[in-house]
Amino acid sequence: MADISLTASMRSNLLSLQQTQDLMDQTQERLSTGKKVNSAIDNPSSYYTAQSLTNRASDLSSLLDSMGQGIQTIQVKINCQLGS
Repeated sequence: MADISLTASMRSNLLSLQQTQDLMDQTQERLSTGKKVNSAIDNPSSYYTAQSLTNRASDLSSLLDSMGQGIQTIQVKINCQLGS
């Protein structure tokens, strides 16, 4: 079997193509998730800020659900009292 030899320019071009592919993979991941920063490796400060905001939004959503359930409970009690 013959050995494959690469010239310096071929190695440089191959490395450039690999780097381009890595950037394309990163862009594709961002597009598929809708997030600019998907991990702490991308940008630690932005990642943890986004994670904190996501957690806060989740907490607020849970509170809103609880408030909605409380309002429905009160409305049911009022309707029962009015119906009596």
